[in-house]
Amino acid sequence: MKLTDFITISDIKEHVFGKAVEGRIFPELADREAWMSVPLVLQQAWVTQAESYLNYEWPSLRATAFMAYFEEGSRQPYDTVESERRAALCTLLIAECLEAEGRFLREIINVVWLICEQTTWCAPAHHYLSLQPGELLSDIEEPLFDLTAGETAALLAWTSHQLKAPLDAVSPLIRKRIRVELERRIVTPYISRDDFWWMGFGEREVNNWNPWCNANMLTVLLLQDMEPERKLLLVDKVLRSLDRYLEVQFEDGGCDEGSTYWARAAGMLFVNLELMYRASDGALQVYDQPLIQKLGQFVYKMFIDDAYFVNFADGAAIASQDYALVHLYGSRINDDRLRALGQHGFHHYQVPDRTRKGNSFFQEMISLLSFTSIQSEAALPPPFIQEAWFPNLQVMAARQKEGSSHGLYAAIKGGHNDESHNHNDIGHFVVYVNGKPFLIDIGVETYTYKTFSPQRYEIWTMQSGYHNVPVINGFEQKEGRSFRAEDVTYEHSEDGVRFGLNMSQAYPAEAGVRNWHRSLTLHRGAEPTIELREVCSFAEPTDGIQLHMMSTQKPELINPGCLRLQDRDHNQLWLAYDTEQWEAAFELISVKDESLTRVWGESLYRIQFKLRHTVRHGDWTFKMTERQ
Repeated sequence: MKLTDFITISDIKEHVFGKAVEGRIFPELADREAWMSVPLVLQQAWVTQAESYLNYEWPSLRATAFMAYFEEGSRQPYDTVESERRAALCTLLIAECLEAEGRFLREIINVVWLICEQTTWCAPAHHYLSLQPGELLSDIEEPLFDLTAGETAALLAWTSHQLKAPLDAVSPLIRKRIRVELERRIVTPYISRDDFWWMGFGEREVNNWNPWCNANMLTVLLLQDMEPERKLLLVDKVLRSLDRYLEVQFEDGGCDEGSTYWARAAGMLFVNLELMYRASDGALQVYDQPLIQKLGQFVYKMFIDDAYFVNFADGAAIASQDYALVHLYGSRINDDRLRALGQHGFHHYQVPDRTRKGNSFFQEMISLLSFTSIQSEAALPPPFIQEAWFPNLQVMAARQKEGSSHGLYAAIKGGHNDESHNHNDIGHFVVYVNGKPFLIDIGVETYTYKTFSPQRYEIWTMQSGYHNVPVINGFEQKEGRSFRAEDVTYEHSEDGVRFGLNMSQAYPAEAGVRNWHRSLTLHRGAEPTIELREVCSFAEPTDGIQLHMMSTQKPELINPGCLRLQDRDHNQLWLAYDTEQWEAAFELISVKDESLTRVWGESLYRIQFKLRHTVRHGDWTFKMTERQ
């Protein structure tokens, strides 16, 4: 689909720019009734957070902190301070809107001024966008529009819009400075350049950057004053750019960046759609379109239990979804299961503190203004769907029983090794028991310079050797689109589901594998079982085969041919294998990276099944059950 087939420039001119935007997206500062309808407990929590920034000693953004990314590979010295400034401004802005007494105004002005004085709003890691990349510092004459610049611009636009009267009462130069910086850093680069890859007007395929950056551009357009014809020119480019994103979306709604990135992919597309919907008083919408609905549904189809989601690629198994946005998406497309996921997560909503940042003003406002209505809704059952199949994405997920997280859960993927946020993981699978992880996808460590460099696959978490796939004659899978799954199949019935693929093409020719057909079957019924079958053949006889499985729990050899994994809540996974064919061992992996310890703690285990005999053909089965 194309947005431009449903929303035209004349539509925008009539329904959006033909009337004042005030009050159509969020309540204006003067609408005290709307702001006072926010529950008192939330008002107090936001105000308390904002008070921590009164008389705050604002940290500086040093040139050496910017340079640290290029010299040391660390994003933290610069990004931490930069994100703290935005988090502080968002908190102060919301608190001032709630209180409307001017108590936070001076610190708002302080941080606005600091942000406007920054040499760049673009993160050091994204300065490859420059026409002359490679410098240790940013060129003030070349403003770059990346994710961070967009988030900063949208927040400043909201600040100027919401606090127009009180800021102008202090000095009209404050909002003038915001207008000047938005024009110089965001509007002009957006309209004058087509070579930012995320726009989609070049050869590189777009990802979540596209809807994310465009949502921020659209926010600036809706909230800032500029010539009407120029606004129309810009919004036309936004719509055409979003069409490039929609062009590369799978018809099945699958997100190859994983469920963790859903909030920044389909979720940010939804922000664009919702901005247009609200700014037009509901006149402009595409929520009835099948692709928009399927993109939204992906996130609950990957939901396992609690905060766990299927997390292939760079995603984390514990995904911090924006549940109010999930709920609103479900309401707009009339999908109760998506609404149910939003309900499920939003019951744990808390006002973000200074150690938990990241959401935009738009996202925080959706949570704030929908809190009462979501909490008062009749409870919907959690979306524990029995199975999900994405033929374009080549991902399957299935659980033992519809409507319950009890029992076995498995997910497996095909695809290729050049996906967005790719790991070399063709044929990789995960297994959960009673909603708890046992055989896992590790995820990714904290991003550094190396993460998105040519050395990406030197990082252990990206390598197939640390996924649940074989190492063949010493060779792991390789990166690149040509390294892919073939002959992918999916079968399902009430008795179970089966996913099959040939993953021999994921390995280099030197591995000597002619065929490796893996199938994963979830058998339901009286004795639920997950069966992993490997059927393979090789160019020469070999005993150089290892099967790896990454586990959260220390394996215990209870009986010959049977490993037990048990968590602290006494959930168990029993893993049976043929001792005549395989020798089992495991190694402890100490986890130190904060992004991983937050999910898994400080220890993981890599189970290693090593082939005992030389073979030219193999046909092996591993069985997993909740009970022995």
